[in-house]
Amino acid sequence: MRALPSLLAFLAALALRLNVYGAQAAEDASRVGVVDKVENEAQVISASGAVTATVGAPVHLKDELRTGANARLQVTFLDETQLTLGEHASVVIDRYVYDPDRGIGETVLQATKGAFRFATGRIKEMKDSNIAVSTPFADIAVRGTEFWGGPLDKYGVLLLKGKVTVSNQAGSVMLGEPGRVPIFPRRSTRPALPLRGPPGRSPAPLRPSPCTDGE
Repeated sequence: MRALPSLLAFLAALALRLNVYGAQAAEDASRVGVVDKVENEAQVISASGAVTATVGAPVHLKDELRTGANARLQVTFLDETQLTLGEHASVVIDRYVYDPDRGIGETVLQATKGAFRFATGRIKEMKDSNIAVSTPFADIAVRGTEFWGGPLDKYGVLLLKGKVTVSNQAGSVMLGEPGRVPIFPRRSTRPALPLRGPPGRSPAPLRPSPCTDGE
């Protein structure tokens, strides 16, 4: 009978360890990237609360990335896609899949405010890929692209490389030439014809900062 308490204690310890391993496995499965550059106040917000963004901090599916005044935050995803936020910005990682063995990749972001810069990684090479960014004014379909999105005088998109299609309920504009900026003040207004933007660099909301290489 003396062995019974010891056995029960062993089983309890084993169950606790399995629970810890299970929680760690679930967290690893939801991890989509890591913070690799940060300047001033920035946060990673999840269902369990907000934490200060620090270099090396993991980023998970459904997390919200948020920056404060004069802040910059850069996240590198598992496929080497890079997302940079300017000040007073917010982006939610809505969906992310990177499965090179099956040739499947998906990145879907919700950019709710502020400026951001997006550079696609290996997902663009997948045979079955979907890359999109939703903003309050339009949706941006991405194809092998590096681009900037955010407020100028009005909300706009600056294509740096590749192609994007900017669309809302009123119409769409396809950009295939770097340096073009379609402007759209609201979802009910069709994006304006592309205008010439500053070539090869991000607009002021993302400069100056060690988190970007637009200079």
